[in-house]
Amino acid sequence: MTNFPTGKPHVSYSEIRAWKDCSWRHKLVYIDKIDMFKPSPNIDFGTHVHLECEDFLKNRTFNLDRLERNIQSGWKTKGFGNPEPWIREAKQIIEEIPTFLDDNFPDWECIASEHALYESISGHDVKFKGFIDGMIRAKNKRGQDRLWLIDWKTTSARGWTTDKRRDFLVQAQLALYKYYTSQKFEVDPKEIKCGFVLLKRGAKQGKACELIDISVGPKVLENANKLVTSMITSVASGKAIKNRMSCTYCEFKGTDHCPGSADFPAFTTSR
Repeated sequence: MTNFPTGKPHVSYSEIRAWKDCSWRHKLVYIDKIDMFKPSPNIDFGTHVHLECEDFLKNRTFNLDRLERNIQSGWKTKGFGNPEPWIREAKQIIEEIPTFLDDNFPDWECIASEHALYESISGHDVKFKGFIDGMIRAKNKRGQDRLWLIDWKTTSARGWTTDKRRDFLVQAQLALYKYYTSQKFEVDPKEIKCGFVLLKRGAKQGKACELIDISVGPKVLENANKLVTSMITSVASGKAIKNRMSCTYCEFKGTDHCPGSADFPAFTTSR
């Protein structure tokens, strides 16, 4: 068993992001192991669509019948209501994936789908754990081979706001994947491209998929690694502070696990 307070020998981007948003919530979830998870049709939808995207990358085939069965079963089991609108939206997204990939990554070749990272973090005993949704080799406009790291994100038809597209904490996920991929395979970071693929529920025909090209240069890589180090150091020290700026949608808001102002000092984490 590791001496790291979470009891795990690794950290992930989602855990690092949770700590940055609110280190007190991180403590409740990852150290105290308090589970407040509630099933959500949005989460289940993303899981089922991801499965078909993963299959298409590996085999260039998808199974719409399986997709429909999975959604119908999940919605019935968890009481999500009528699954038909979700099935239509899921099928639209998946049916547009082949053309989307061909248009954005000409002559693409799948290197890996759901590629696992479990890499050493310099100066620390814990490792970085992650799963890259897709690793694709494609040529750029100059005919040079580039390795693309892509991450599927299901969204509403509106997609992402400009602020979210520019948010460092969002970009940090692919920055860390790029850093550890370059280390693992000894690839020059300049030869690795990164992008989120938005899979939009209810989008207009032909608009269900969108590539968000993320520029991950040396400074972004440096800041992403600093974020990891800060998280590990802070958690190891036992420090956990409530960030009131992140309370609005927190599952612990108003519960005994995170009381109001009478019980907590008015401190927030830096953002």
